Amino acid sequence: MAAPDLILHHYPRSPFAEKIRVAFGLKGLRWCSVEQPRIAPKPQLVPLTGGYRRIPVLQIGADIYCDTRLILAELERRFPDPSFYPPGTRGAADMIAGWADQALFATALGLVFGINGDRFPAELHADRASFTAGKFDGWNSEKMRPHVPSLRSELSHHLRWIDASLMEAGPFILGSMPSLADVAVYHSLWYLRGNLGEAEGLTRHPRVLDWMNRIAAIGHGQGVAMSTEAALSTARDAEPVEINDGGSEWSPGTPLAVTPTDWGFDTVTGLCAIADPLRVALRRDDPQTGRTVVHFPRIGFAVAPL
Repeated sequence: MAAPDLILHHYPRSPFAEKIRVAFGLKGLRWCSVEQPRIAPKPQLVPLTGGYRRIPVLQIGADIYCDTRLILAELERRFPDPSFYPPGTRGAADMIAGWADQALFATALGLVFGINGDRFPAELHADRASFTAGKFDGWNSEKMRPHVPSLRSELSHHLRWIDASLMEAGPFILGSMPSLADVAVYHSLWYLRGNLGEAEGLTRHPRVLDWMNRIAAIGHGQGVAMSTEAALSTARDAEPVEINDGGSEWSPGTPLAVTPTDWGFDTVTGLCAIADPLRVALRRDDPQTGRTVVHFPRIGFAVAPL
């Protein structure tokens, strides 16, 4: 059997990787699983991304897709059926996904580290403190603990909104079919339940728990293990897909720097392949991978000429 074309660089406990794994399940996709370290350094990932180290990363041959927003858009483009957007849901699904990725996830993350932060190893705290540039009180559990009551109140509001959506639309957030909204909302609550159980707000919303179980039942598609060496070899043996330039903010070949604006502020440099309102792609050469193209969404990333 031929190896799947989709290669996901992730680790099992990553909430944003769970978002993509559920997306694979929703579309019934086959994919290769490459497990990367939870914290830096990530020597088998950086040659592919040029320095970007957030998880997950999707590799398709010599094309590298960073950030779940762009990964989901690329999956939808390549595998449109079944769609992440059942009829009449695109605008609402995108807005809900934006709220879930930012507000809902920040609340869940703050609660996990405010309540259970002492259970995480010191090296994880140090890595995340540098990763978030001081957000969440530098991942100091003692400093984060006083925020727990307000975070619980925020979570209660979030859960009531989700519950109301399910009651009005059901059995999924925007109706009878799962959408991008379900994929995006689920991963934050999956992370919360996995670290704090169901007593931290979820038990008061059985409708939300039933919905979580429906999403979990979708599964992760068909994943097969792949080594980091095999993934690097795949990139080295492939050629990036030709990009059709429908209009670019910078001319192809312009040296650019791309930096996340929320967290994980690792800058990637390369030559512009395209920079339109939705995405920017950089051509890079690396001794371990040869020629690659690294793709980013425009939202959440700053782009500047070198």
